Amino acid sequence: MSPTAGGLLRSEIRRVGSLRSWWALGLPPVLIGGFASAVYAAIASSDALTGVDDANRVAALIGLYVTVGVSVLFAAVFGAVHAATDLRHGAASTTFLAAPRRGQVVAARILVSAAVGAAYAVVSVLVSVASLALFGGNTVVDDGLVIAVCLLGIVVSALWCVLGCGLGLLTGSPAIAAIVVVAWLPIGELVVIAVLSGIGAEAVAALLPGATTVAIMAADKGTDGDMLLPFSAAVIGLLLWTIGIAGAGWLRTTRRDVT
Repeated sequence: MSPTAGGLLRSEIRRVGSLRSWWALGLPPVLIGGFASAVYAAIASSDALTGVDDANRVAALIGLYVTVGVSVLFAAVFGAVHAATDLRHGAASTTFLAAPRRGQVVAARILVSAAVGAAYAVVSVLVSVASLALFGGNTVVDDGLVIAVCLLGIVVSALWCVLGCGLGLLTGSPAIAAIVVVAWLPIGELVVIAVLSGIGAEAVAALLPGATTVAIMAADKGTDGDMLLPFSAAVIGLLLWTIGIAGAGWLRTTRRDVT
């Protein structure tokens, strides 16, 4: 008898808990985000920014943006590694024998990956806010934008974890998928954007996954004179990237020869 959907989810959660990758990749965003928030909070609470309007708000937002950015990167890497590890080492054959409906197995993996990506952001943001309060005193402001950044950070971190999961399923190699994520997010997309901007294709550059993520996080900024999409268009763009790559990984895995 095939496992139920609930059984597959429980099995996937146990699989995540049995590996070290979930906390090994979840720890850096917490540490980096907490440290960045502490630095910016200390600067804002000193006399260094006395001439800057809303210095506390600026410090809080910068600390949170750094936190969310690192969470997104490591969540995507986790998704890539988690999805492809058993495909690379041949353990997937046992899983697919126990659960012949591969689509359900992949769906459970994607759902659990999304939950882990969201958890990375939740913990990192909480530590970041605590760091702001501890080192900046009144740096943490009761501001709607600050709250929105926290909530949006959780959503985009979950989406990028699913996107990384799709890459892992698509390539079948945790190393290749992780390298693609690490090479693309901090460096690769900036190079592509620079090239596209140089040939007058800024509209295409705005559709890239990293650019849509930035546009989502900068929801209060206008789009006149810059490359950012409007908030609603950016949300749709990132969702399409996530669905497309995860869907391609799902299709590849359901048709893959597993030995």
